[in-house]
Amino acid sequence: MLFADNRLFGPAMAQQASRQPQGEAVQPEPMKKRNNGDVMSRIISCAAALLIVLLLAAPAMARVGFVNPQVIVSESEIGKLAQDDLARLGRLKDTRIRESAEQINALKAQIDQGLLSEKERDMREDQLKRLLREHEKLVTDSNLELREQERRLIEFIMKRADKILRSLAESRGFTMILTDPEAIGYINLSVDLTDEVLKELDKGD
Repeated sequence: MLFADNRLFGPAMAQQASRQPQGEAVQPEPMKKRNNGDVMSRIISCAAALLIVLLLAAPAMARVGFVNPQVIVSESEIGKLAQDDLARLGRLKDTRIRESAEQINALKAQIDQGLLSEKERDMREDQLKRLLREHEKLVTDSNLELREQERRLIEFIMKRADKILRSLAESRGFTMILTDPEAIGYINLSVDLTDEVLKELDKGD
Protein backbone atom coordinates (compact mmCIF):
# COMPACT_ATOMS: atom_id res chain seq x y z
CA MET A 1 0.00 0.00 0.00
CA LEU A 2 1.04 3.63 -0.55
CA PHE A 3 -0.34 4.75 2.78
CA ALA A 4 -1.95 3.45 5.93
CA ASP A 5 -2.65 4.86 9.43
CA ASN A 6 -4.50 3.05 12.20
CA ARG A 7 -5.07 6.11 14.37
CA LEU A 8 -7.20 8.22 12.11
CA PHE A 9 -10.60 8.50 13.75
CA GLY A 10 -9.25 10.99 16.26
CA PRO A 11 -10.02 11.71 19.95
CA ALA A 12 -13.69 12.52 19.43
CA MET A 13 -14.34 9.20 17.71
CA ALA A 14 -12.39 7.24 20.31
CA GLN A 15 -14.37 8.83 23.13
CA GLN A 16 -17.68 8.10 21.43
CA ALA A 17 -16.76 4.48 20.68
CA SER A 18 -15.32 3.44 24.04
CA ARG A 19 -16.87 5.73 26.65
CA GLN A 20 -17.46 4.19 30.06
CA PRO A 21 -19.83 5.14 32.90
CA GLN A 22 -18.06 7.49 35.32
CA GLY A 23 -17.53 6.18 38.80
CA GLU A 24 -18.52 2.68 37.81
CA ALA A 25 -16.28 1.06 35.27
CA VAL A 26 -12.83 -0.02 36.18
CA GLN A 27 -10.46 1.93 33.94
CA PRO A 28 -7.58 0.01 32.33
CA GLU A 29 -4.18 1.51 33.05
CA PRO A 30 -2.91 3.67 30.18
CA MET A 31 0.14 2.46 28.31
CA LYS A 32 3.34 4.14 29.44
CA LYS A 33 5.00 6.36 26.89
CA ARG A 34 8.44 5.34 25.79
CA ASN A 35 11.18 7.70 26.83
CA ASN A 36 12.60 7.85 23.33
CA GLY A 37 9.26 8.68 21.67
CA ASP A 38 10.04 12.38 21.22
CA VAL A 39 13.50 11.60 19.86
CA MET A 40 12.14 9.13 17.31
CA SER A 41 9.41 11.59 16.31
CA ARG A 42 12.03 14.29 15.65
CA ILE A 43 14.17 11.87 13.67
CA ILE A 44 11.23 10.84 11.48
CA SER A 45 10.21 14.46 10.93
CA CYS A 46 13.76 15.47 10.04
CA ALA A 47 14.07 12.54 7.66
CA ALA A 48 10.79 13.45 5.96
CA ALA A 49 11.88 17.09 5.66
CA LEU A 50 15.24 16.04 4.20
CA LEU A 51 13.50 13.78 1.70
CA ILE A 52 11.31 16.65 0.54
CA VAL A 53 14.32 18.93 0.13
CA LEU A 54 16.14 16.31 -1.94
CA LEU A 55 13.13 15.67 -4.13
CA LEU A 56 12.49 19.37 -4.71
CA ALA A 57 16.14 19.81 -5.63
CA ALA A 58 15.65 17.37 -8.52
CA PRO A 59 12.25 18.14 -10.07
CA ALA A 60 13.18 16.45 -13.33
CA MET A 61 13.68 13.15 -11.55
CA ALA A 62 10.65 13.04 -9.28
CA ARG A 63 7.22 14.60 -8.83
CA VAL A 64 5.83 14.53 -5.31
CA GLY A 65 2.13 14.48 -4.45
CA PHE A 66 0.22 14.51 -1.19
CA VAL A 67 -2.85 12.80 0.27
CA ASN A 68 -4.28 13.34 3.73
CA PRO A 69 -5.46 9.91 4.98
CA GLN A 70 -7.22 11.48 7.98
CA VAL A 71 -9.54 13.32 5.62
CA ILE A 72 -10.09 10.18 3.55
CA VAL A 73 -11.29 8.24 6.60
CA SER A 74 -13.33 10.99 8.25
CA GLU A 75 -15.02 12.56 5.20
CA SER A 76 -15.55 9.72 2.73
CA GLU A 77 -18.95 8.04 2.66
CA ILE A 78 -17.45 4.64 3.40
CA GLY A 79 -15.45 6.19 6.25
CA LYS A 80 -18.58 7.69 7.78
CA LEU A 81 -20.32 4.32 7.62
CA ALA A 82 -17.33 2.72 9.32
CA GLN A 83 -17.45 5.31 12.08
CA ASP A 84 -21.17 4.64 12.59
CA ASP A 85 -20.48 0.91 12.89
CA LEU A 86 -17.73 1.57 15.40
CA ALA A 87 -19.99 3.88 17.42
CA ARG A 88 -22.73 1.22 17.56
CA LEU A 89 -20.22 -1.34 18.81
CA GLY A 90 -19.02 1.19 21.40
CA ARG A 91 -22.56 1.73 22.67
CA LEU A 92 -23.09 -2.03 22.98
CA LYS A 93 -19.88 -2.40 24.98
CA ASP A 94 -20.86 0.57 27.13
CA THR A 95 -24.21 -1.04 27.98
CA ARG A 96 -22.56 -4.28 29.06
CA ILE A 97 -20.04 -2.42 31.20
CA ARG A 98 -22.80 -0.38 32.84
CA GLU A 99 -24.82 -3.51 33.63
CA SER A 100 -21.74 -5.12 35.17
CA ALA A 101 -21.12 -2.02 37.31
CA GLU A 102 -24.74 -2.00 38.49
CA GLN A 103 -24.47 -5.63 39.56
CA ILE A 104 -21.32 -4.82 41.54
CA ASN A 105 -22.94 -1.82 43.21
CA ALA A 106 -26.01 -3.83 44.18
CA LEU A 107 -23.85 -6.50 45.80
CA LYS A 108 -21.80 -3.87 47.64
CA ALA A 109 -24.99 -2.32 49.01
CA GLN A 110 -26.18 -5.71 50.22
CA ILE A 111 -22.90 -6.31 52.05
CA ASP A 112 -22.84 -2.80 53.54
CA GLN A 113 -26.30 -3.20 55.08
CA GLY A 114 -24.76 -5.42 57.74
CA LEU A 115 -27.70 -7.82 57.82
CA LEU A 116 -25.79 -10.89 56.62
CA SER A 117 -24.41 -13.61 58.80
CA GLU A 118 -20.65 -14.00 58.89
CA LYS A 119 -20.78 -16.97 56.55
CA GLU A 120 -23.09 -15.17 54.11
CA ARG A 121 -20.93 -12.06 54.25
CA ASP A 122 -17.82 -14.07 53.41
CA MET A 123 -19.63 -15.64 50.46
CA ARG A 124 -20.84 -12.27 49.18
CA GLU A 125 -17.36 -10.76 49.50
CA ASP A 126 -15.86 -13.62 47.51
CA GLN A 127 -18.56 -13.10 44.90
CA LEU A 128 -17.78 -9.37 44.84
CA LYS A 129 -14.09 -10.02 44.24
CA ARG A 130 -14.95 -12.31 41.35
CA LEU A 131 -17.32 -9.75 39.83
CA LEU A 132 -14.69 -7.02 40.12
CA ARG A 133 -12.16 -9.18 38.29
CA GLU A 134 -14.69 -9.99 35.57
CA HIS A 135 -15.63 -6.32 35.28
CA GLU A 136 -12.05 -5.22 34.84
CA LYS A 137 -11.52 -7.90 32.19
CA LEU A 138 -14.71 -6.80 30.43
CA VAL A 139 -13.51 -3.20 30.24
CA THR A 140 -10.05 -4.18 29.02
CA ASP A 141 -11.36 -6.65 26.44
CA SER A 142 -13.93 -4.13 25.21
CA ASN A 143 -11.29 -1.49 24.61
CA LEU A 144 -9.05 -3.98 22.82
CA GLU A 145 -11.91 -5.14 20.60
CA LEU A 146 -12.85 -1.56 19.71
CA ARG A 147 -9.27 -0.71 18.76
CA GLU A 148 -8.96 -3.86 16.67
CA GLN A 149 -12.27 -3.17 14.92
CA GLU A 150 -11.16 0.39 14.24
CA ARG A 151 -7.89 -0.88 12.76
CA ARG A 152 -9.73 -3.30 10.47
CA LEU A 153 -12.19 -0.67 9.26
CA ILE A 154 -9.41 1.81 8.51
CA GLU A 155 -7.38 -0.84 6.72
CA PHE A 156 -10.41 -1.71 4.57
CA ILE A 157 -10.99 1.95 3.64
CA MET A 158 -7.36 2.66 2.87
CA LYS A 159 -6.99 -0.43 0.69
CA ARG A 160 -9.81 0.83 -1.51
CA ALA A 161 -8.39 4.35 -1.55
CA ASP A 162 -4.92 3.03 -2.34
CA LYS A 163 -6.07 1.61 -5.68
CA ILE A 164 -7.50 4.99 -6.64
CA LEU A 165 -4.36 6.78 -5.49
CA ARG A 166 -2.09 4.54 -7.53
CA SER A 167 -4.17 5.17 -10.64
CA LEU A 168 -4.11 8.95 -10.10
CA ALA A 169 -0.39 8.95 -9.37
CA GLU A 170 0.40 7.04 -12.57
CA SER A 171 -1.88 9.14 -14.77
CA ARG A 172 -0.58 12.43 -13.32
CA GLY A 173 3.09 11.42 -13.33
CA PHE A 174 3.72 11.37 -9.59
CA THR A 175 6.65 9.23 -8.46
CA MET A 176 5.98 9.62 -4.73
CA ILE A 177 2.94 10.38 -2.55
CA LEU A 178 3.43 11.82 0.95
CA THR A 179 0.77 11.18 3.61
CA ASP A 180 1.96 12.80 6.85
CA PRO A 181 0.57 16.37 7.15
CA GLU A 182 2.52 17.01 10.36
CA ALA A 183 5.86 16.46 8.62
CA ILE A 184 5.10 18.89 5.81
CA GLY A 185 5.17 22.66 6.21
CA TYR A 186 3.63 23.62 2.87
CA ILE A 187 1.61 21.84 0.21
CA ASN A 188 0.77 23.33 -3.16
CA LEU A 189 -2.86 22.57 -3.94
CA SER A 190 -1.87 21.40 -7.40
CA VAL A 191 -0.18 18.31 -5.90
CA ASP A 192 -2.81 17.62 -3.21
CA LEU A 193 -4.77 14.61 -4.45
CA THR A 194 -6.98 14.26 -1.36
CA ASP A 195 -10.17 15.66 -2.89
CA GLU A 196 -9.72 13.63 -6.06
CA VAL A 197 -9.28 10.42 -4.09
CA LEU A 198 -12.37 11.29 -2.02
CA LYS A 199 -14.44 11.93 -5.13
CA GLU A 200 -13.45 8.66 -6.79
CA LEU A 201 -13.87 6.70 -3.56
CA ASP A 202 -17.41 8.02 -3.03
CA LYS A 203 -18.22 7.41 -6.68
CA GLY A 204 -17.29 3.77 -6.24
CA ASP A 205 -19.76 3.41 -3.34
